[in-house]
Amino acid sequence: MAKTTMAEDQKNADNPGYETTDADIKPLVQTGIFVTVLLVVSFVSMIVLFKVFAYYQPLLDDNRVSPLATSRIVSNEPRLQVDPPAQKLTLDSSESETLSSYGWVDPSVKVARIPIDRAIELVSTGKVPLIPTTAATE
Repeated sequence: MAKTTMAEDQKNADNPGYETTDADIKPLVQTGIFVTVLLVVSFVSMIVLFKVFAYYQPLLDDNRVSPLATSRIVSNEPRLQVDPPAQKLTLDSSESETLSSYGWVDPSVKVARIPIDRAIELVSTGKVPLIPTTAATE
């Protein structure tokens, strides 16, 4: 049988048997530098842009009261909140005040509220039963 030779196997002056055209490194380095500079310039410009926005935002804010704040529509449908963060802060402070102070829930029935910390202390020491017993359950 005759041995078949591949073109890659034939070595001569025109074909040394390996790749002779390497990738040129100069365009690769230039592309890498260009992409790096582009990224840095983008990040710096975003930082500057956000600082400009933060500076001009209070000047552009409209301090007028929303028309939704003054109108009261009584319906069973959901209503939009006018200023959710401010309403959340008001609700939190109101709930915190209610949960950390003494007061009457219903004075006619003589039901009072006590602060949560005090209630936990009374229940944990056994001075107040966790579930009140009634004559009906005994």
